[in-house]
Amino acid sequence: IFASSGMEASNLDSLQRLLKNNKLQDSNQVNLLNYIADIFEETANDSCLYYASKALNISQSINYYKGTGAAYNSIGSYYNGKGEYQLALANFIDGYTVYEKINNKRAMSNLMNSMGNTYLGINNSKRAFEAYSKSYEIASIDSNKYMMGISSIGLGNIQLLNKRADKALEFFLRAKNIFSTSQNSLYPLSVSYTLIGDALIELDKYDEAFLNFNKAIEKLKTLDNSYGIAATYNVIGKAYLKKGDSDKALDFFLKSYSIFVERNAFDDLQNVSLNISNIYKQKNNFEKALHYFSNYNNFKDSVFNSTNNKQILEIEAKYETGKKVQEIEVQRLKLKEHTFQRNVLITSVVLIIFILILLYNRYNVKRKAHGALTIANHDLEIKNNIIEHKNTEITDSIKYAQRIQNAILPSLDSLDKWLPHNFILFKPKDIVSGDFYWATEHNNKFYLAVCDCTGHGVPGAFMSILNIGFLNEAIKEKNIEKPNEVFNYVRTRLIDSISSDGHQDGMDGILLCIDKTLNQISYAAANNEPILVSDNNIIELPKDKMPVGKGEKIQSFTLQTIDANEGDTLFLYTDGYADQFGGQKGKKFKYKQLNELLLSLNNKSMENQKDELNSVIENWRGKLEQVDDILIIGIKL
Repeated sequence: IFASSGMEASNLDSLQRLLKNNKLQDSNQVNLLNYIADIFEETANDSCLYYASKALNISQSINYYKGTGAAYNSIGSYYNGKGEYQLALANFIDGYTVYEKINNKRAMSNLMNSMGNTYLGINNSKRAFEAYSKSYEIASIDSNKYMMGISSIGLGNIQLLNKRADKALEFFLRAKNIFSTSQNSLYPLSVSYTLIGDALIELDKYDEAFLNFNKAIEKLKTLDNSYGIAATYNVIGKAYLKKGDSDKALDFFLKSYSIFVERNAFDDLQNVSLNISNIYKQKNNFEKALHYFSNYNNFKDSVFNSTNNKQILEIEAKYETGKKVQEIEVQRLKLKEHTFQRNVLITSVVLIIFILILLYNRYNVKRKAHGALTIANHDLEIKNNIIEHKNTEITDSIKYAQRIQNAILPSLDSLDKWLPHNFILFKPKDIVSGDFYWATEHNNKFYLAVCDCTGHGVPGAFMSILNIGFLNEAIKEKNIEKPNEVFNYVRTRLIDSISSDGHQDGMDGILLCIDKTLNQISYAAANNEPILVSDNNIIELPKDKMPVGKGEKIQSFTLQTIDANEGDTLFLYTDGYADQFGGQKGKKFKYKQLNELLLSLNNKSMENQKDELNSVIENWRGKLEQVDDILIIGIKL
């Protein structure tokens, strides 16, 4: 974004002031953080990681998928630019998974292309080709010409690496033609010219190649894109080297080297250092040849360390040993230069020994590194097996907890005895649930609760068991009969048990009491209201706007009664159904749409109503994750 828009880094101050003034953790703040991270990523600034990580945390907390994917992309691009390919690949994969959930093909194509670049960085051309091909396929479906051009560049690079310059040229020309007719495509167009020139050099078409190099440099200078200029200088240097003009080759290699140093581009520095060292060796400037060969080893170590942390100590030891050998050899070279005129034969013999030592050292480093990498891969496989075993144990434990929780819930027979016409739609988010329904009989009264505890999954399940225990205690042991007084008692027990340290854990819910002696239905409602369907009308019954637990206000719950006619339908539900994201725009289902759906289904049987409700919410959710536990109970009075 920074390169293509021409924005100057000085504008960062105004963007950061704008970010500081935005106190809300919302999608606008995430977009601004990601935008600033992209600017820093373009200049290889470590601040990119700070802003992108902050954007990732906020976007995940508010379920902003687009922002989450963009943050993963920025972090991956940052690590890719540093040559830390494993970290880059992990973030690109996470970002792709997020965009796949919301079917954002434009972003999916971009991230798949980034994965191709990363695989190319670790010399896995097979996986890189697969990633570029997938990126092109997605872009074609989406009619995204820009990404079709970008992935064509990647496919051309694979062909060039495999010495198929004619095939590579076809891909690069296809990319150039796409970018020539696209807006805001000056940078990828310049890259296309560079790569066309590179392919032409392999085909020995030097004049045509240098025309393309000049076009690339001209456009990159317009963009002030230092990295692109350095990369093109490096390719021009290789062209002159192939042509046999080592002086011009050295000039361009040194220009690219200085820019790569500023950007900490270790992977690029590794290659250009070796080329510079070889040219100086040809010119018999052994001191500089040794200097750049030492740099080559250092940059190679940097890239290697970033992909396998387990080899840090061994590589550092090798580096120190190699450094001492190189210092000794520098002294020997200086001595040979001083005595060159007096003893040519001795100097030649020492030079041959020096070259043999260097070759042996390179062979030994590669051999040991390969062995260490094999051990590290074995260790990683063992750890993966351990993690998989632990995950299985944890999942089995949670499933056993589900059986325990299901055993606590009331049987369908007891519900059918008091409420012959009913349905229960119960869909936990994570095997066990923080939502629960509970029923009991006492003194010729029937009690039914539908509640939503703080949290979901295992923490929510613990809260549900605790609250069921308090409900039983209030009615069965304390003989509290009125639903509002039962909720008052449960709230007191929760505050005394778990909220004394300030935590506001508890539940929202509805407790219904059917008194057959008085032929009366009473209830208490904490934040959730019962819904009555009568004469094809929706009636939202009263509720108290406070939880059963520690909240902003602690007043006695209100005892409510239901004035219903035979044939009316009563619905008790938690917030999970209405809060589910989905649909074409990824928005919440909302309560209004839920109540209208309940009204439209009122004339159907209770079983059919349950099936329709389940079908509607699954179609609404699509491929998105279920965000909360879902519980709806319908009762025909």
